[in-house]
Amino acid sequence: MILMYHHVAPPEAVPKPQTPEAGWNFIHSPKGFERQLVELKQRGYNFVSLTDLVGAIKSNGCEVVKDVAVTFDDGWIDNYIYALPILTRLKIPATFFITTRHIHEGAADQRIMNVSQLQELLAAGMTIGGHTRTHCDLTKVTLEQAREEIAGCKKDLEQALATKVSLFAYPGGAFNQRIIRLTQEAGYAAACSVLGPARNDPSSLFWLYRDVLTESMNSPGDWYRLSPCARRLLEFRVRRRLQQRLQHA
Repeated sequence: MILMYHHVAPPEAVPKPQTPEAGWNFIHSPKGFERQLVELKQRGYNFVSLTDLVGAIKSNGCEVVKDVAVTFDDGWIDNYIYALPILTRLKIPATFFITTRHIHEGAADQRIMNVSQLQELLAAGMTIGGHTRTHCDLTKVTLEQAREEIAGCKKDLEQALATKVSLFAYPGGAFNQRIIRLTQEAGYAAACSVLGPARNDPSSLFWLYRDVLTESMNSPGDWYRLSPCARRLLEFRVRRRLQQRLQHA
């Protein structure tokens, strides 16, 4: 299972008004985030890096049922301020998918982690992945623009951080066959979607299924996502949504 997060912040740190593209509808409080990770450990889940989870899929033909990888989208500064200390204290690895316009243009953006902070994440054992330069909808730009967004992001991160970047996440979960090909051509080993829940296997390496849990972890949706039986029984719904994505040019 791959968990998807965006913001971890206390109520007083949430900006008002909020911009729609900033993803504040996906938020956990620091206490709630830590409580969720601890409870998953207590339920027998084993936290692994996304790199290791992808490696296990390639080796075993599917992900291990109770292995879980933590991922964050967009690179918000609250990930560094609030989430990183919790992850470090609990010894849980995470992958942070980063947009790079501020790196590419050399312009500071106080809302997003800078190069120094990203280097601290790497030093703490975290993984950095690509998330395009501008967080555009890749299915609504030209082929050349999409190529520049995907490959340019990888180049920005690798040059700035002196590390190999092999994982990608589609902004807004928007992808199709054309975008998958561009992601593969850019040299990424795997890419995350926002589809889920479903069990990942080698066929899903470029649309890795991810799950979003509520902070309380007691909603019907949480039960569904944390039940291996329910996931298997209802996986056809996820596959149907996947086919709709892949059928678009």
